Formats: sequence, structure tokens, C-alpha cells
Amino acid sequence: MPYKTIKIRDETYENINVLVGDLMKELKRPVSIDEALRYLLKCRKNKPSMFAGGWNMGEEEIEEIKKELKESWKRWEL
Repeated sequence: MPYKTIKIRDETYENINVLVGDLMKELKRPVSIDEALRYLLKCRKNKPSMFAGGWNMGEEEIEEIKKELKESWKRWEL
């Protein structure tokens, strides 16, 4: 596999290392900087904000959802 050298600021390198540490805690295994960068790029593709405005609901549908949520919350137990 070919490798590339890139120039980044010290601050950026430190932030990437923080991400690597967080991923290692989450995944409970060693994580490379390459894997951390690929993780960042993957997360960037599917931000919830990309879907904002994708579902146009009418007032009737909003009320139905609220009603169903209230019923579900009544059955919720801690």
C-alpha cells in the first residue's frame, strides 16, 4: 500500500491524536491515525443536517406523532 506524507499544523496533529485516543477507548483496541482520519471522513458523509427539510409534515401528521409519543411515554418504565 503506498503512503503519502502530508504537512499539518502541530495543533491539528494534537487534535487528531485526541481523536485517536477517544476511538481507542470506544473500540477498546489500538487505532492508527489513518483509521482515525478515515473515521472522520466517513462521519462527514452522513450528517443529520443533510436531511433537514427532507420530510414535509402537515399539522395532522404532527398531532398524530405527538399523540403516539404520549401513549408510548405512558408505558415507559425506569
